[in-house]
Amino acid sequence: MTTFRFLKTVTLGLAVLLAACTADKNSAGITAKNQDLVFTGEPEPVKGKIDVYQSMARAAKYNVDAASISLSKKIYNQNPNLKPEDIIANVLNSNISDSNPLYNMSRVLDFAVIYAMTNLDAGSEYVNNNFYNKSAQHLALAAIRAHQDAWWADRHDREIERMIRQQTKTVKELAAKEERLGKLSKEEIYYKKNLEVALLKLAELQKALAFNKMEFAQLAKVGPKEIDLEGRRFYQLEDFDKTYTLEIFQEAAVRNRNEFAKGKESLINYSFDEVRGNVIRKYPLIERLDINGLNIEDDVYYKELQNRVLQIADNLMVAVSEYRQAKPGTATKEAFKRRAYDELGAAILEQVEINFRLVERADIDYENIEKEISLQKQEVRKLNKSYKMSADQKLELLNAQIKLIETERQAAQILAERAVALRSLYFSAGLTPFSKTVLRAPVKDVSAVLKTGFNRDVVEMLAAAATPALRENNPQSNDWAKKPNWLEELMKNPGAAGRGTGTGRKVQGTAGKGKAFADGQDGGRFSVYGPEADNLKVLQLGAYEQKENAAADWQRLSEQFTVLKNYQPQLQQGGSNGRVLFRLVISDDKGGLRQICNQMRAAGADCMLR
Repeated sequence: MTTFRFLKTVTLGLAVLLAACTADKNSAGITAKNQDLVFTGEPEPVKGKIDVYQSMARAAKYNVDAASISLSKKIYNQNPNLKPEDIIANVLNSNISDSNPLYNMSRVLDFAVIYAMTNLDAGSEYVNNNFYNKSAQHLALAAIRAHQDAWWADRHDREIERMIRQQTKTVKELAAKEERLGKLSKEEIYYKKNLEVALLKLAELQKALAFNKMEFAQLAKVGPKEIDLEGRRFYQLEDFDKTYTLEIFQEAAVRNRNEFAKGKESLINYSFDEVRGNVIRKYPLIERLDINGLNIEDDVYYKELQNRVLQIADNLMVAVSEYRQAKPGTATKEAFKRRAYDELGAAILEQVEINFRLVERADIDYENIEKEISLQKQEVRKLNKSYKMSADQKLELLNAQIKLIETERQAAQILAERAVALRSLYFSAGLTPFSKTVLRAPVKDVSAVLKTGFNRDVVEMLAAAATPALRENNPQSNDWAKKPNWLEELMKNPGAAGRGTGTGRKVQGTAGKGKAFADGQDGGRFSVYGPEADNLKVLQLGAYEQKENAAADWQRLSEQFTVLKNYQPQLQQGGSNGRVLFRLVISDDKGGLRQICNQMRAAGADCMLR
């Protein structure tokens, strides 16, 4: 199970998000004047319970000024001698946790997009407002995480304190007995030592919960005695409708993100189909994986998704750098500007996809940990039924109870992380309620805007979505393609692998007749498989809508890579997104196909192991 940690405080969040290179010049960024600040007074006292929306409102309102100034310094104080890829590397190197790698990719894209808009002549007012908007978003995400940690701590610290008191009493009784008698039995010594170990675990957990409360108090600007939190409905009832496809959010991004609006001011008009088509043509890796039945649960999908993010971010930084260096007023500079906005569009759509996948991953993680909790509860109930327990049985029960508490805490964190991923998805789709005007309002008004804004934005997003996207509200699952006997099952039930009958046309994204689907980029850019791939038994060479193209490709490939002649080619029929496809594969029940695929990739030919 892969769990991940998001931004927790303004220090941990924005400092990590925006960490880059050391500056070699004074900041050329925005110097905030007092009248430009969102907040200059004292934080409002807390009235009643603090829910998640109030937490987001307080965190953004009371920290956004410092955060936006810090952001401007990080962006403007870049060392001009650094290459774009070095800046991206520095952002990645600022990671201070073992978080989900997709979170690191989200940070990279965020930095690249902010950096691009700051350097594409967007205007100082736009840049200033953009800094505030982005800073408020990250502070709101940090507040969700901090609120959940403090809320869970507030609900469980009494339980942990009770366990500590109970076990401490037993340890003291044993210590008194030892002092009175001068010794303890072997069983009693063993029991006492293991109780002390369990007490240490409980004390560490208690300390962590106290730290969570302190973090929340600092971020939301509340006193420790004011912490009275409510969050059950937000975390348990916050749902993500499975009919909301990735394309719906990406369409919303093209329609709502202010980056595209600034592009239109430069006479660079974009439609969703144009932006999406550009991404698929230039960065076809994920389409290539989708068509082969892989998804966010697969390691190879993770790896290729990360590779695409780094490539998009690097290309965006390079395009912006070339635009800045070009001579003003020339056709060359305008061409560089167009290229920069093309790469910016790719980066924004990739932001949406990363956050969409993070929501999917959190759903999977929560489902897995719920099963684990169910098993642990059964074990605790079973142990609790023992009558006149021995020392060993008492220790077993105590350790099982501690383990259950730790697992339940992890499950609560995953729920919060899912909520953060979902809000990040809305933000990346351009659904953000923040502005300086909103943030200057009283906390209760900011909270009300946040509470109603998300629902309103989602309704408007769905209403504006293209009809084809809404018709695809139940996208097919590619799980069938992972089964070892999927071809036999497909022949028994032809409708199981996809909708429609296909058109017989060449698959979109092919480079030419006979080429495999989504061959796209230079084959050498695909990373080689590691030793763990030796057990994979199928090597796929391509996917085609016409059988004759597969036959022609086999002849070409087997002549170029003679080792393929040792295998019998197979043509497996399947479907993807309503298309009938023929997959050209070779297989070996013993595995060992890794070397062949790596040899092909090194030579620039496409292949995939599964």
